[in-house]
Amino acid sequence: MGAQDSLSRRDFLAITALAFAGNSWANPPAIPSHGKIGSVIGFGKAQDNKRYFISTVDFEGQQKGVRWQSDIDFFGHGFMPNPRRPHLAVVAEKHGRGCIEWDMAARKVTRALSIVGERQFYGHGVFTPDAKHLLLVETVVEDGSYRGVISIRDGTSYELLGEFPSYGAAPHDVILIDGGKTLVVTNGGGVLNGGDTPCVCFVDVKTRALRRRVEVPGGRMNAGHLALTLQGGLVVVSAPRTGIAEDSGDFFGGISFALPGQELHAAEDDIIRAMKGETLSLAIHQPSMVVAATSPAGGLLTFWDLRSGKLIKASREFQGPRGVSVTLNGRYFVLTYGKQGHAVLIDTQTLQTVEESYVERTLISGSHNFVHFLA
Repeated sequence: MGAQDSLSRRDFLAITALAFAGNSWANPPAIPSHGKIGSVIGFGKAQDNKRYFISTVDFEGQQKGVRWQSDIDFFGHGFMPNPRRPHLAVVAEKHGRGCIEWDMAARKVTRALSIVGERQFYGHGVFTPDAKHLLLVETVVEDGSYRGVISIRDGTSYELLGEFPSYGAAPHDVILIDGGKTLVVTNGGGVLNGGDTPCVCFVDVKTRALRRRVEVPGGRMNAGHLALTLQGGLVVVSAPRTGIAEDSGDFFGGISFALPGQELHAAEDDIIRAMKGETLSLAIHQPSMVVAATSPAGGLLTFWDLRSGKLIKASREFQGPRGVSVTLNGRYFVLTYGKQGHAVLIDTQTLQTVEESYVERTLISGSHNFVHFLA
């Protein structure tokens, strides 16, 4: 069940026609419902790299199925739901100038967000809890410094109100903690020899001052995506730093763990060398402290114990595993994988796939999938 073929021209044209018409629905899976799973949202692109998609997958309820739309002109990466207006979200491009507001109820793009000068959006951002402000990750690329900037925007008009540093180079992922008082941001870092050190920075949003800086161990890996437990445990996934050749023996990703208040330590299991290229997406099941992480190039979905940093399970069942998240009820991990973005649920207790949950061709082929409640 894990393999897939490339999207045929006939299938692509059929899907694209439905997408441009508005919504299209696939036959839904029939799985038992145990509370709310939530809607799974993600992004994809056609093989010609000229058409881009927003997809929504529902595993239960009246909205069962898959919906596609294609009124977006870039490959989406980050998804930022508005906490006070839950029908709205902001979607940003990774390494580009694309950023939009998306109306999830009307299923349409409602406006575009601009960026200063020759900067680029670097994929992620977050609304403050009161939705008064949107914080977006940006990078200064025109001078070659890749200096990280967090832009502060009005949460309704998206007018640029100010900015503060990410305290590193090539920032990417962000999370707000402490009721919105502290922004946690990953800085990917510079080139292997002589570039800025990859790190995770904790920044005071009000004073814009650096509170804490945690370096990614070893010097070989950058800082990519991150996740935090409710108690303050930290997980970071990484790719090889710029300067490591793809044909070298060191071109593999990694995953690092930190218990509350401690420094990061890199996982040392033998499986790490099989995680070729980037370790991409991660999710924490909070009750069990089990972390799921994907390695697309390595064809691996791995599960780790956050407390010990030890490997629990490694699976090669899925070709090109990419996005992973946890359902709203906490019963399942959601995995999207392959060029066509197939989706499946994995039981968070047994770490076994729910066989009847497979959904083919969701078109979610991006780095992530996101679980959100759509009324």
